[in-house]
Amino acid sequence: MTGVVFAIFRFAFSTLPFLAVLIYLLYNATQRTNDEDNDDPFSLMDTSLVFLACHIIWTFFAVYLLIFIPKRRRLLGRYLSEGERTSGDVVFDEAIKKKFGFLSQLYCFRSFFRDYGYAIYSHPTKTDPPVVVRKSVRVYQPYTRERITILRLPGRPLSGQSKIDIEIDLNQMNDERDTTLKPIAIVSIFWVLFSLAGSVYCTYQMSTINDEYLVGNENEKFARRMFLVVVGSNPFVAYVGNSIRFLIYKNSMVNRGAVIKNDGEARKIKHWCLYDTDAASADGSDEIPYSVFGEDKSYVGALPSHSRSVNNPNNDNNTAVSSGAASSEKNSHLTVSSVEEEGTAIRILPWTST
Repeated sequence: MTGVVFAIFRFAFSTLPFLAVLIYLLYNATQRTNDEDNDDPFSLMDTSLVFLACHIIWTFFAVYLLIFIPKRRRLLGRYLSEGERTSGDVVFDEAIKKKFGFLSQLYCFRSFFRDYGYAIYSHPTKTDPPVVVRKSVRVYQPYTRERITILRLPGRPLSGQSKIDIEIDLNQMNDERDTTLKPIAIVSIFWVLFSLAGSVYCTYQMSTINDEYLVGNENEKFARRMFLVVVGSNPFVAYVGNSIRFLIYKNSMVNRGAVIKNDGEARKIKHWCLYDTDAASADGSDEIPYSVFGEDKSYVGALPSHSRSVNNPNNDNNTAVSSGAASSEKNSHLTVSSVEEEGTAIRILPWTST
């Protein structure tokens, strides 16, 4: 509960400087009279345009909260209710955060540096020859994951998303809807009405001043027309703008993705103009050592090389002993060697044949 209150307070507090500036402009507007001595640096026309600009911005944001977010929540819900399941991988991509360093850690820039990765899964219809789909996805677990559940919308082979990331995203949106969304929407509606009232007052103030006392670009008729055009078209434009934004978002979720024939190539993360695209990551996170086709193969550099051998010292040829073989000696020992990246480790274990 404390976190919710803090989030609401932080949002409201961040708007206070703008509120103070607009109140100052509104106070100056109240001081304008039919007087030749006018030292106000801001004309009533400029003040009215500032209020209209704020009205446009806050209307877009309010419509975003009331329309875009519910549509996005319903789209994520479709994945969980209608999604077809398949197995795939998510390769985490941290190149952007590495490129911009500490900027990605600042709170004000977090929305610009969200965690993204690549979902990789087999194409449901193109099976001869088999191909894989790779697409950029938002991730909430910042590491590479193998053989996880991928959800696809019916009839949309390129719509694959990680099931766990969808669940986390939807859970966060439901929490915001039940806690912070309503108070933030109320603050946004207040700003819509306040900016509208400020523009109305500035326009009215120009109508009360005689023409000879109007200065600069002050024009009461033009201000009235501008007000009617903005107020009349702004809700429609905000709705259309947010609808276009949702369509772009939905298209990237449902219809965007690359179809790649080479399963190994699909796991190589490449970034144009960021760094050497041919170099593998230091921890091997850009490669996964198996195929989503189910084939028994691995890729170079993905995992360390491991080998095990079990030798009987009483055997002159040092023949490796398998699980089904029996030693001729009753009481002996075995030499177990492990060849890895660090070198060769040798251990001597007691052995009793049965």
